[in-house]
Order: sequence, then C-alpha cells, then structure tokens
Amino acid sequence: MATSMEKSEAAHVEDTGSAHARSNSPIEEKSDPGALEAGQPFEPQNKITFGFFMTMFGLSMAFVAAEVVPLFLITLFTVISYDLNASAYVIWVIVSQFIAIGAVAPFVGTLADLLGRRVVVLAGLVCTVISMIVIGTAHSIAQMIAGQVMSGVGIGIQLLTTVAAATELVPTSKRGSTIGYIVCGFTPFAAASLYGQYLAAHSWRWVAVLVGIWSIIAFIVLAIWYHPPPRVNTEGLTTWQTVRRIDFVGSFLSLAGVILFLTGLNWGGQSYPWKSGHVIGTMVAGGLTIVVFFIWEKFGTKNPMFPMALARAPKPFIAVCILALTSGINYVPLVVFWVIQVYTVYYASFTQAGIWLLPIGFCIAGGAVLSAVLMSVFKNKVPVILIIFCIIQTAGLGSMAAVDPENINTVWAPMVFGLIGVGGVLLPSQVVFSIITPDELLGTGVALSIVIRMIGQVVGVSMFYNIFLHHVNANALKYFAIPAIEAGFTSVEGITELATTLTAGPLSYYAHMFPELDSPEKIHSIMIAGHETFKHCFPILYLISIAFGGTAIISSFFLRDINKYMNDHVAVLL
Repeated sequence: MATSMEKSEAAHVEDTGSAHARSNSPIEEKSDPGALEAGQPFEPQNKITFGFFMTMFGLSMAFVAAEVVPLFLITLFTVISYDLNASAYVIWVIVSQFIAIGAVAPFVGTLADLLGRRVVVLAGLVCTVISMIVIGTAHSIAQMIAGQVMSGVGIGIQLLTTVAAATELVPTSKRGSTIGYIVCGFTPFAAASLYGQYLAAHSWRWVAVLVGIWSIIAFIVLAIWYHPPPRVNTEGLTTWQTVRRIDFVGSFLSLAGVILFLTGLNWGGQSYPWKSGHVIGTMVAGGLTIVVFFIWEKFGTKNPMFPMALARAPKPFIAVCILALTSGINYVPLVVFWVIQVYTVYYASFTQAGIWLLPIGFCIAGGAVLSAVLMSVFKNKVPVILIIFCIIQTAGLGSMAAVDPENINTVWAPMVFGLIGVGGVLLPSQVVFSIITPDELLGTGVALSIVIRMIGQVVGVSMFYNIFLHHVNANALKYFAIPAIEAGFTSVEGITELATTLTAGPLSYYAHMFPELDSPEKIHSIMIAGHETFKHCFPILYLISIAFGGTAIISSFFLRDINKYMNDHVAVLL
C-alpha cells in the first residue's frame, strides 16, 4: 500500500512538474494555455444564478471588511494613540497592520492554491471578528497593536482570497470589470472617514462593533453559498500528501524576514536612532533571512512558495511588481498625512475633518472601479489605461505641494486627482497579476502583489514619517517654542506633548487637559503657532512622491505583452 501511495504521489508530482515546466517554457501563443487564439472552441462560463450572485456578494462583503478597517483606522490613528496615552507609538497603530498583511500573504497564497479559497477566506473573516474584539476592548497600546496585527492577518487573507476567488470565476477579459463590481460594495463605507470622525467625538471603539458585525454577516453568506470545486493542484492527493506540498521552511523564512526587516525599518529614527544596534541588527537579520529565503526557494525545495511559473510573461511581471511597489509608497503621503494636515494646518473640528477626509474613500474606490472597468472594456489598451492613471496620480500628488495653507479650497482639485490616480493603479495592479498568472497559481500571484504593495506602504510610512518628524522638530524651535512658553509651558516634555496633541484632533477638544490653556486667547495662539509649524512640513512629502510616480509611469510601458491573455478563459467553474 505504501509503495502504491508513493507511486501515485510520484506520478502526480511528475504531472504537476511537467505542467510547471510548460509554464516556465518560453511563452508562445500556441503553447500557453492562458493565451487563447481566435477561433478556438468556446470556453464554458459560470451561469449567473442566485447562488453565483450571492457568492460574488459575499466576496464583495469580505473585500469591503478588509479595506474598511485600514480606512477607519488611518483616519483615527492619532485619536486612538492619544486616547491610549501612547502618542510616541502613533505610527505603529498603522504599520503593525501593514507588516502583518505583508508577512502573512505569501503563506496564505500557497494555502489558498492548495486547500481552496473557501476555507481560507472564512478563516480570514474569523480573524477579523476576533481582532475587532481585541481592538474594541483595548486599553493599552500593546493590546491595540496586538489587535492590529491580528486584523492584518485577516485583511491579508481576505484581500488575496476575495480577488483571486472572484477573478477565477469569470473570463480573463472580464476580470477588471468584475473587480470593479466587487469594489462597488465599498460604496456605503466610502464615507468611513466621516463616520470615524463622528464616532471619535463619542468613542472610536464603535468602529470595531460595526466592522465585526459586517464580517460575521459576510462569513454567513459565504459559508452558505460559496462552494467551489476541489483545487486541481491537490486532485488525487491525500491530506498528508497535500500538507507535504506546503513549503513550511519557506513560509517561516518569509515571515521572519519580512517582519524583522520592516520592524527595524520603522524603529529607525522613531523608537531608536538609525545607528543603534536595535535598528541595524534587526534590519540586517531580516535582510539576511530574506536572502536565505530566496536561496531556499531556488535550490532547497521542490514546491516553492513563488514558482518561476509566475513569471510566464517576464516583462509584464517585472513591470507590475514595480507598479505595485511604487503605488504602495504613493498611497501614504496623502492618505496618511492628510489626516494630520486637516487638524494642524486647517484647524478642522471633528465634523469638518470627517467631511474633508471624504475624498480618501470615494476617490480611491472610484479610481479603482473606473480603471478596472476600463481594463475590461478596452482590453487591448491596459498599458495605456495604467499610464494615464499613473500620470493622474503623479500630477495630483505633486500639485499638493503647491496648495495654499491659508485656503483649503485650493486642495480639492489636486487631492481628487491624486486619490483617483492612487485608486486607479493600486487595485488594478492586482488585476494585472491575476491576468498574467497561471490558473493553478492565481492565489500565489495575487498574494505576491499584496506582499509587494504592503512592503511599499510600510517603506512609505517609515520614510515619509521620518522626513515629517525631521521638519517638525526643525520648525518647532522656530515657530512653536516661544508661543508655548508664553502660554505657560515650561518644560520640553510639556511642549512636546502639546505639539503632539495638535495632531490628534481639534485642540479645543483636548484643551481642558492642559491647565496652562486657561483662556480662549491662549488656545488661539497655540493653534496659530501649530499652523505655522506644520504648514512647512507637508510640501516635501508630496514632492518626493513625484519620483515614485514617475517610476510607475515608466514601468507601465512594459505591460504590452498582457494583451494576449485578455480572452474568455475561465479558471474555475462552480
């Protein structure tokens, strides 16, 4: 029996290996199963039944749960950190989640391709519900970060499984518009910034209740209606044989390497000096672990997490990797730092901040839907579409450096264009990954896109935040110190806490916590001093984004080879 089982497994591995060999061979129209020629037999497609509709509806709900958590917390991270008496760790409220997403995505991509999307996406929703309980009951920054890490795990699972599951159910040529429909489910939450700021005036913890309930409903819908067939990757294999195909060593190395490197990157200049042993040791250990990971993937395992078959279209593959990285970086300057800018430069109240932050949700979602739909309508013009959105992104973000800090009306045009450009590149880059990735590796390909995107976002947060802090410290001595001393603050710690409070929300909301601010005149003088201090700190962030936008534009020119994959091929039939 053992001999028979071994022969069966060997035959399966041989078949799979030959399939991978075909995927790794030079790409030709006639030999590539994903690049179908005109006149070939009609490809079977899924019928639009009630069950199919509910499956897509459930996947949309899971996707929304994954996207709305970061949006809520990005617009509330300063309020949350201040409420938890942890302003020194404010940036970790964001990056802890990003690091978790980037770390878990490679492992989950492999599991989704081997075990199937259903069990994985349901597990992701369970993680999200548990994380919302942890976050909603957090009374320390340690518990908050733990909840954020767990939510990052859930988000990473849902982002890759919902995109992979939805796109494999429709023809390749319609994957863009399908993702557009999935993103449309985000519409009720596009105003999450307004909801969040309204809740901030009462309690930000209600966000956890809202997201938790939504995730429970999504779990129920998918548990009832989403029943895909067994994965072709594991057809004929026993459970033990399937488990043996999971690259546990590679999974550990990727997890450890990404976590160590990105943690060290965010320690630098914040928790510890860049030259400290904590930062250098952690980043070096992470970098070496990642190198070992690549060596292991190339020479040490028969079932690598990221097979070479992913790069069956080499030029588009490299181009879209660059596109995902640069778009992840350019997601940061406006989405993260506009929250601080509305309070410190434009004197926003919670209600005003909620309104002024609305473009973040609506424009990013709108740009993603518009770009994704255009990719399906003009399926032979995908590179042109992405080039246009990269140009819009670069021009909009760059123009934010020239807005008038005394007149918020000058912000809206560049902000809207910049955010539409961000949305028009960020999610559609995942669509491109799904188009050029072989069917049996679809989850792995989408996982890789999320890993690259999250690494970009973590690098962006660390880079922009360090630059921002440098300029704040320089300008505080010039514009903020004297007014603070005149208001009655006599210690460096007190002045620092006051400046930090300005970034958390309206000073009038927190003024009662400072005995020195005992009159409207003192509050007004501190607000003016904060305005003068912070208004000089944001333009440099937007100017830096131009370099990454330009890189994204150039990379888009190398996507021309994907046109032959835009056909009626359907990866999975329900």
